[in-house]
Amino acid sequence: MLSKFTTLTMLAATWMVVMALPTGAHAQTARMRFESMDQNRDGVITRQEWRGTERAFLNQDWNGDGELSGDEVRLGARRSANFEEADHAPNRYERYVSWTQAGFTNLDHNRDRRISSNEWHFDLETFRRVDRNRDGSLDQSEFLGGDVDDARDASFDDLDWNNNGRVERSEWYGSDAVFTDLDRNRDGVLSRFEVVGGVNTPNDTYDEFASLDYNRNNGISRDEWHWSAISFNRRDTNRDGVLSRQEFAASGGAPGAVGTSGSQQRMTRVNAQERWTDTGVVVRAGDTITLNANGTVQMSDDASDTASPAGSTKGRRAPDAPVLNQLAGGLIAQIGNYGPIFVGGRRSFTAPVSGRLYLGVNDDHLADNRGEFTVDVSVNGR
Repeated sequence: MLSKFTTLTMLAATWMVVMALPTGAHAQTARMRFESMDQNRDGVITRQEWRGTERAFLNQDWNGDGELSGDEVRLGARRSANFEEADHAPNRYERYVSWTQAGFTNLDHNRDRRISSNEWHFDLETFRRVDRNRDGSLDQSEFLGGDVDDARDASFDDLDWNNNGRVERSEWYGSDAVFTDLDRNRDGVLSRFEVVGGVNTPNDTYDEFASLDYNRNNGISRDEWHWSAISFNRRDTNRDGVLSRQEFAASGGAPGAVGTSGSQQRMTRVNAQERWTDTGVVVRAGDTITLNANGTVQMSDDASDTASPAGSTKGRRAPDAPVLNQLAGGLIAQIGNYGPIFVGGRRSFTAPVSGRLYLGVNDDHLADNRGEFTVDVSVNGR
């Protein structure tokens, strides 16, 4: 009897130790975001420790001090909680900034405690990422996020830092549960379609004014404006409390990286192995962008698999390219977080939004590409 009691006591003690170990291990692995990158374990992620693109690092460096620390690495933390002070400075790459109760209420125009896609005025990739149950709307728990890290501040292109057209677990720095949710075919990697969805059209006809004009009365009221009162009042030149389409257009649209209203010219080399090449040009909504592109790129080890700026010389398409149903290898553009826009062989198009202009090639797997396009970029204000 004593032996049995002793055995049970030992088993109970062992069980308590075993139960304690996962808890301690979990607490250790869940201390901070990006912990696997923190090589010296000082709670700070430097640019040298960062595994990813420069753009992705800048996106996470909320205060712009060149390292990730404090709230930037704290689990569940979000960027600026006050959209009255977050008018998207030109050097930022953030998508939406106020993941708070106030931010939720500001977007929930009809007060049904859900944010539908037509109440969301930002990039659809972020909307789809946050919509974890995939019902086409964001409830409050999804919007606030809690302690679940869905890497909502990073685009697919920022996560795919080896440019192979997919995001492996080693590239993903969000929660494992979110990765599993996104991995619909359970192949252990995230495709562009699983994360972003499909873009089938040239995608350059977006009407930013109409998107913000929720009640469709041809004016944007303060309640429909999702940035600061200062930025609203600056655009409301006649001081009637409503932004007309003309006032909105004259200011370059919503807050963002807004360039000058004059003409700009620059030559850019678009490397076929890089997802996006920064042209250094900042455009305003309504500007005419003219691109004179030349060159040939090779999209695989097959020497005949080539493309001009108009697209594949064989007429083929890439199954998981940024713009589906358009020729592989064709020239594409992105303005800020808006896009991708299929440019192809066109000489010019009108900027649908304001922001910094990036160029790339419409291919899914970039690592085996070769060559570049040379593009003369010219921008003329309206």
